[in-house]
Parts: sequence; structure tokens; C-alpha cells
Amino acid sequence: MSQEHISKATEFFQIQNAVASVIPVDEEHEFYEDFSPYRLSFKEKSIYRNLAIDPTPEASKKCNPLITSKKIFLSGYRGTGKTSELLKLKNAIHDTECFFTIFVDISDEELDTNNIQTVDILILMLEKLLFALKKQGAKVDDDDTLESFYKWYEERIEEVKDTDSTNLSLDAEVSSSVGLLSFFNLSTKVKSQLKGTSETKVIIRRVFNQYFSDFVTKFNEFILHIKSKLKENNKYEDILFIIDGFEKIGTLADRKKILLDDANKFTLIQSHMIITLPVELLNQTDRLPVGATTLHLPLIDLDIENAKDSMKSFILKRVDEALFDSDSEVIEKIIEYGAGHPRQTLQIISRAYSNADKHYIDIKSVEDAIKEMSREIAVLNEEEMRVISKVKNDSYPPASDAYLVLKAKNILLDYSDEKTDVINPILEKSALFQKRLESLDA
Repeated sequence: MSQEHISKATEFFQIQNAVASVIPVDEEHEFYEDFSPYRLSFKEKSIYRNLAIDPTPEASKKCNPLITSKKIFLSGYRGTGKTSELLKLKNAIHDTECFFTIFVDISDEELDTNNIQTVDILILMLEKLLFALKKQGAKVDDDDTLESFYKWYEERIEEVKDTDSTNLSLDAEVSSSVGLLSFFNLSTKVKSQLKGTSETKVIIRRVFNQYFSDFVTKFNEFILHIKSKLKENNKYEDILFIIDGFEKIGTLADRKKILLDDANKFTLIQSHMIITLPVELLNQTDRLPVGATTLHLPLIDLDIENAKDSMKSFILKRVDEALFDSDSEVIEKIIEYGAGHPRQTLQIISRAYSNADKHYIDIKSVEDAIKEMSREIAVLNEEEMRVISKVKNDSYPPASDAYLVLKAKNILLDYSDEKTDVINPILEKSALFQKRLESLDA
């Protein structure tokens, strides 16, 4: 379901769709809430500064070309609003006309995140670039650089077809005409084969990895040429990819492989990029490419003045106030246990909706929801419990894998670089967790 197809719940049975937390929204949607004033240690201007953009109206959209391609890694909790922030940034940066901005979500039914390789992402990036150029109406047809890249790509697909014993998946995709549309159609067909499990998928990867250096060279030649074409039309100065969805890659090992072991493959692409970095990889940022910038998007600090009002606005933009019990502080309870975490806040509402005895959410249904959620997140191994015990006793643990996995699970919450971690208040409601913690502290 796209953001265009969700609307505020004014009736009880509409709540489930309205609080579907997996659907990101940008600032143009009625659900969007600007939490930026309540995120300590994060300033949106840091991203603009790193891209040498002055976004203020008085700057008249002045662009300051960067000498080298910039790679910015944006970390943050799952569900804290990274995608919404990135969609907002994409629109704002695109409007400055400093960067032709392409948003790539590797998890948005584009690639199989349970079976993914770096080359898959680069193939998707090319398809998204071609689509954006087609949508923009860019004048690049009958162009030697495009034709050269297209012919190279076509040759690789011919190799795949010659090797693929099924010989069906990419049939009849080559074209005698060379243009933006034909290249986009071919790239879309190739990308579509990178989902699921098939012999074609394996062969595509093998062929493109075998020619990886040539692929990067052709990709870069195309990017540089497109930049010159955009400038000729007095449009954009440069190209920026915003790449999201890495935290949904199936395993920690796969996330490390793509974002750490293969990080230099992204560096080879001569384009600026903003890349989301799963929070559990924060202790290994030294393995990112030299010159890369890392920024962290913390949770919303509810202690800041007006932060709770902003969170209440976030809730009431999605669910009409009449659907909450008017005789209790039910919304305040949801905000308290949501702990400044947008997705967790919506999950409490969703569970309370399921538990409600009447056609509105009351304090009992919220408390039942919190109990259910506490039982589920209390399933922790011994090492994780020891880390939590250290946090509880103000003995700050080292940034081990267990410590960062607890952040990825939303067990340990942080609100800035300076404040110590907080144990998720939902976990604190678990009697089993409290007993295990007492036995460790004994």
C-alpha cells in the first residue's frame, strides 16, 4: 500500500490501515509530523552542509560543486522515521536543482532482501536512474554514451541467455533501436529477474560480477555524461542517489557483507550517495570508505518541551480522537510506552485496537497491548541479559555485537550521543524479564 492510499481513521475498523507503520510518508502527506526539533544531536543542516547546499530561500538555490563524490551513511533505529526524513530530503534537495535526486528502496518489492548481493543493488540503481531520466524527459536519446552502455548491457544479457538452460526469462528483450526507453525496458527486465530464486538470477550475478570493473566504468561514463546533459539544459548540477532499506536485508552477515566488506564497490560509482546504515553496524564505521560521513538519527526525546504534543499530533493525524476513550489518559499512556519511537507508538495502537472490547481504544486495551508486546520482546539470550544488566547498573557496556543487536531489536533506546541508553519501558513491564534481571544482579 502506497502512502497515497492511506487516510485518517474516523471509524474503528479503519484504525488498522491508518497505523500501518511500515508505510513511510513524506512531508506532503497528511500523516507527516516534523520531529526534527526533538531529535537531540541531529541537525538536518548537517546533510545539506555535507552536500555543500544552502537550502535557504535567500540563497537562490546556489549550488557549490563538490570535487569528489560524497558518501553519507545515515544510521538510526528501525521505525524511527529515517525513510520519511529521507523522502523529505529527497524532495527538498531535488527542488534546489543542485542534485538530480534518485530514491532507491531496495526493500520496496524491488529486490529479494533475503537473497541479495551488492551487484543487485547497482543494477537496481541503474534502472531507477533510467526511470528518473525518462520521467524527467531528459534528452539523451541518439547519444553515443547511452548507446555504448546499452550495447554493453545487451551483450551481457546475451551471455546470460546463452548460459541459462531455461532460456526463457530474458527472451526477446534485445532491441534494434537504442534509446532511453529501450534501455529502461531492458534494465527493468533484468532487475525483475533478481527476485526469488532462479537459475537466471544466479547467472546474471555471475556475468555482471565477472565484468564488474567494466560495469562500473560504463556506469560512471554514463553518469558523467548525464551530468553534462542536465547542466546543458540549465537544470541540475550533479546526481545524488538516496539508497534505503539496508536494515531489512535478511541476516546480519549479509548486511555486513554489503555495507562493510563491499563498501568500496559503492565508492567506485562516481555519484553522491546517502545510504542508510543499520544501527547494529555502528561499532564498525571504521570499515566504511575513507572520507565517508556517518550521521545518526536518534529517537524523539519526549523530555524536550512540546515533544509530547508533537507525538500526540502524530497519533491524531492518523486516528480520530473520538476513537480513544475520553474518560482516561489513554493517549498519554500510549505516548509514554511508545518511548519516542514512532513505529513502537503505532504498534501499541494497533495491538490496543485488536484487544479493545468496545469500538474505541481504552486504557485496558492499551495495557493489554503493552503486556503482549513485553512478553514477546522478553525472549533474550544470556549475553543480551548481561548487557542489559550493565546498562541498568550504569556500567556502560562495550559496543559488542550483542549490545548493538539489542539496539536493532529496540530493547536499548538512545536519544542523543551524550545520554546513556534507556531500557525499553515495554520490556520493563515483563515479569519474566524482571526475575531474570534480579537473578543476574544477585
